[in-house]
Amino acid sequence: MANLCDTQYKITGERKAVADLWNTLQEMNVNEKNIWLGDLANHYGIDYKAKGFSVRGEIYWAEYEEYSDYALLSFDTETAWAACNDFFDALNEKFDGALSISYREIECGCGIFYVHDEGEHFPEECCVSAYGEPFEAMNEEPFDTVADAIEVWCEKTCINRGERSDEEMLEYIAQYEYKDDNTLFFINKFEFE
Repeated sequence: MANLCDTQYKITGERKAVADLWNTLQEMNVNEKNIWLGDLANHYGIDYKAKGFSVRGEIYWAEYEEYSDYALLSFDTETAWAACNDFFDALNEKFDGALSISYREIECGCGIFYVHDEGEHFPEECCVSAYGEPFEAMNEEPFDTVADAIEVWCEKTCINRGERSDEEMLEYIAQYEYKDDNTLFFINKFEFE
């Protein structure tokens, strides 16, 4: 597969539609094996080739929760280059638009840090990738605010932020030279739709 895009989905909407999708994923043995999006497209009769969009990826984890007033289906996908959102739009068409689809899409190699949130599922402003001393290993770990991520960097490096703004600190951190070439700390701001 090409560069890998990790996307977290949160699906709500009409309870019957959300439950139908969950039941289909269970029939396909989700959480026991990865579910190829092409197989899911075939199940729902979506001709992705004719529509000209990619289903090159898989669902590798899913969870269903019922609340008194709604149901929530959460799942994570790993796809090539970018999220397969055209496929999920086509899937929603199969449910007559009964699904509300929110997602957070991350593909570091392509610089994709994108959020489409139809609820309040992904409020975090940024994510951090870090490795090496003095940092703990973090792989696109979300942070509520950019200031929170900056504070972690300052604490770990013992460097005082001083009067620098968040934007000044982001530039400072991006240009900071560590003693070990294998050390990194990237703060990636999400773009919100």
